[in-house]
Amino acid sequence: MTNPSTSRNGTSTTAPAQPPLALAAWRAVEAILRHTQTALAHIDLTQPQWWALNNVARAEHGLTREEIRAVNVPYGMGTEVIAHASDALVHRGWLAAGTDGRLTLTDQGRAGLATAKEHMARGRVELVGDITEEEYATAVSVLRRVTDNLA
Repeated sequence: MTNPSTSRNGTSTTAPAQPPLALAAWRAVEAILRHTQTALAHIDLTQPQWWALNNVARAEHGLTREEIRAVNVPYGMGTEVIAHASDALVHRGWLAAGTDGRLTLTDQGRAGLATAKEHMARGRVELVGDITEEEYATAVSVLRRVTDNLA
């Protein structure tokens, strides 16, 4: 989107009406990640550990280490980051490996996940602020369409 304007010599020019979408999206991503990571840090949890807990919790019979490595990890972090996160959670006592090698949540892990969900829910309230559900849905829809346009 541009706004026409006139230069000193009377010729028409166009100037951006809004900052580039990529810049606005990048700043939003940085702010959201910083906010999320801070919320999780209050309970001594990393974002990859959060992902590992959620993926293991959603799997009816837990996940093997190979299945953990197959989890789609965002932000270009690579598959090993979630594997290391799950190892840290085993060490912490939040995940346990069964005789079949499947990782499942321990009682401590279920309690930790519940606490993390509370922190993340509060974080979402802070993130959304006065943004209506309709505005939120529109923002997500627009970003998905941009991504689809470039696919």
